[in-house]
Amino acid sequence: MATLSSCTKDMSFRSYEEIQKETYANSFVEKFGPISATQSWDFTTGEQQLAITRGFSAINVEVLEKGVDFGDVSDLTFKSFTFNGHPEWDYKVITGGIKKNADIFNAINEVLPEKKRWKGESAVLVAPASEFYIYPLFCGGGYRYDLMVKVGDTDPVKVFSKDFTDFQMINGMQTKDGKTVNMHGIKIQAPVGTPVEIYLDNVLDVYNNKKPTVGTTNGYAVYVDIPENVKLDLDDVQLPEDHVVKYIGIEDVLQSDDFDYNDLILAVVGNPDIPQEKIITENQYEVKTCRSKRYMIEDLGAIGDFDFNDVVVDVEEYTIYTHTVKSENGVKKSDVITSTTTAPAKAFIRALGGTIDFELVIGDTKWVKSNDFQVTSMYNTQGNIDYTKALVEFEVSGYNYDSNNISFHANGKDGKMYAIGFPKAGEAPMMIAVDQTVNWMNERTSIPSSWFTK
Repeated sequence: MATLSSCTKDMSFRSYEEIQKETYANSFVEKFGPISATQSWDFTTGEQQLAITRGFSAINVEVLEKGVDFGDVSDLTFKSFTFNGHPEWDYKVITGGIKKNADIFNAINEVLPEKKRWKGESAVLVAPASEFYIYPLFCGGGYRYDLMVKVGDTDPVKVFSKDFTDFQMINGMQTKDGKTVNMHGIKIQAPVGTPVEIYLDNVLDVYNNKKPTVGTTNGYAVYVDIPENVKLDLDDVQLPEDHVVKYIGIEDVLQSDDFDYNDLILAVVGNPDIPQEKIITENQYEVKTCRSKRYMIEDLGAIGDFDFNDVVVDVEEYTIYTHTVKSENGVKKSDVITSTTTAPAKAFIRALGGTIDFELVIGDTKWVKSNDFQVTSMYNTQGNIDYTKALVEFEVSGYNYDSNNISFHANGKDGKMYAIGFPKAGEAPMMIAVDQTVNWMNERTSIPSSWFTK
């Protein structure tokens, strides 16, 4: 371990910058202890993620305990029919008696009647900036399957298993073998642009023959047009007034002859936004990823708080991967990266806890606080801090992720400009780098020593 010496020189011949930096270094050692000569102040992991400027930085998928509530279903009325000349299958359709969400059930049955071909657009999804939900509304086919959702590169999540052959079922109904149907909902949070796949896996027909997987991955899931005045009533979910709902129908038979897409109907509910369509043009699509660092800076205006929130800036550098998709008979066979390009890096000012004017230099790009803000005011460092807010965002050129070529410049009390750069190993830091998932401190609250590597 190496320690920093105390100030013993004659300060009358020294600049403001020299005095402040030495005083700061001594205070830092007094607060946190001796600094190892190998101590690095870049704590980032270097992970590359899907590019985001708002929303979520990680994927979180939660299967909910309950699904859509149709109320008391004990008094439903049905109409029996023979399917493909097999009366022993005992198929029934619901004709009435639904106490809750009847409007949406009736609208779907009107739009997607049995054996009527539906020509909706294929549902190929990427995550929005907000969280969203997927709710199975009812299953209209006799096949059994697992409803799976795969978000990004995470493992697929099973939403529910249709382990019954009953034809048209909604939550709360009893199957022929005495099971109570509960088609769970699922809540998803993911970075903007994350691919979202919805599909039926482990598909078995009425004869127990295994059938291919179907869903958004091969064009067997399509959007269904439901009138906007028909509302879906959800319990235990608080949604804004401007929330968006879209409906998706899935065909459970590959190369089906009916394509009525009513074998499973899903409601995709935004909070407020829903997943957007992933555009595949001429069998290609793009995925934008980024590496990011959050820089936290002490401006030397005051020494001793070590809150590192005088300037908080995120810098993101972007890589664009072009994927080429090959399909056979509508089934995706391969998805490979065929080219890689870069896009301009961006900086996002997140917090300004200092009260002096300064110039922030990132690569070849300069930004001055007084150009956009009141110099003596603090922003986003007190009270209820919004850790997702960008006070200012701008493109930067010449930034180098690995060398941390970022610096801070301000006028000292002696009228001379002083500079703070990214610290070398073993120096007392006035700037540190962390992942974007690390939140900065409230005003006058010191960063914890647990952030430092051992």
